[in-house]
Amino acid sequence: MLGFVCICLFRELIEKGCFLPNLLTLPMRIKNGNTLISKRQFNRIRRLLPVHKHKNLLDGRLVLSGIIYVIRNGLARRQLPEFFGNWSFVYSKFRRWSKRRVIKNVFVTLAGMLPKRCTAMIDSTYVKAQRTATCMRSDGLPRELGRSRGGITTKIHLLCNDQQKPIDFILSAGQVSDIKIAPQLVAGNKMKKLLADKAYDSDRFRNLLASRQITACSPAKSNRKSPIPHDARLYGKRHKIENMFARLKDWKGIAFRSNKCAHTFHSYDALALTYLFL
Repeated sequence: MLGFVCICLFRELIEKGCFLPNLLTLPMRIKNGNTLISKRQFNRIRRLLPVHKHKNLLDGRLVLSGIIYVIRNGLARRQLPEFFGNWSFVYSKFRRWSKRRVIKNVFVTLAGMLPKRCTAMIDSTYVKAQRTATCMRSDGLPRELGRSRGGITTKIHLLCNDQQKPIDFILSAGQVSDIKIAPQLVAGNKMKKLLADKAYDSDRFRNLLASRQITACSPAKSNRKSPIPHDARLYGKRHKIENMFARLKDWKGIAFRSNKCAHTFHSYDALALTYLFL
């Protein structure tokens, strides 16, 4: 009877917010002393991260896990649990890595290990910009924000293979069309076939793919005078890139953009996509 009363009282205190949210939202394996990145996962990218000359600072695996924890849960940097160390130190290190494109280089290195001449697919998705991303000054840095049907948004253009592994991505303002960014994604990557929806049905883009010996699999637009046939069975595999967007937006810090600078949000995306390789 006493145990039942204690449980009811504990639930009531939680609903009233009497307990620290950091303690209640920590995953079980963090409570047990483990981080979000295992040693095996961290060893894959250890050599790609800068080495700090001071040995008495926080472990790099713990710092990286703290950054991931903030992005996954969409938290403000001050809400980082004390388990990961001082929030100011963790954020300042992430800020330096972001400006130096360290996280982006880690993603590019892992993506470069993927097999070439594969079947790839391309698409884009909108990300709603929150108040903190639109109302503050950007100090002259690019923001990649624009107005579309969904309001002030950012668009993520993604290229992935048929194994649901990301190959490359680009950020743009929300109103930028998909066909405008597509040549930039395809230019630096090798593939055998490319699956795309009707937004990429353009004679110029098809000719670009043909010049690079890439087979285009894309349905024709309804206003095209002479429709171009495509392999409907192969096109059915394009759902894999939609699955990738769903997994990417599981990270609340990406699904709801709150960063005013594009390079910070770009590092958010790069780190989330890098995590898919680990």
